Amino acid sequence: MEKLFTYGTLRDPATQQRLLGRTLGEGAPDTLRGYRLARLTGIHEVYSILQPHPGSTVEGMLFEVSAEELARLDAYEGEAYQRVSVRLVSKNRAWAYMENPKSSFRIHIEPPDSP
Repeated sequence: MEKLFTYGTLRDPATQQRLLGRTLGEGAPDTLRGYRLARLTGIHEVYSILQPHPGSTVEGMLFEVSAEELARLDAYEGEAYQRVSVRLVSKNRAWAYMENPKSSFRIHIEPPDSP
């Protein structure tokens, strides 16, 4: 099993059920340092997206998923996100989805302090 740090829609049990055919349970609260949450807009909804940002932290949940489930989540997250390995405050190493610097969707990312 793989560890996955979630901070947005993947925390939602209904989304988990729709994408993975199961819910991921309660998970464990955890924190990611050196990143902030921005907004990905201009698609069909507004989504949260991680961006590197020294001095910032993001609160989220840590879940366990299979390699097959990660592949499904990769497809769901699409081009705007990339999956990277991060070290959490708990010292756990986990996968997290963050902005893809090569994505054409970058023009739709707004910092968290935008109106």
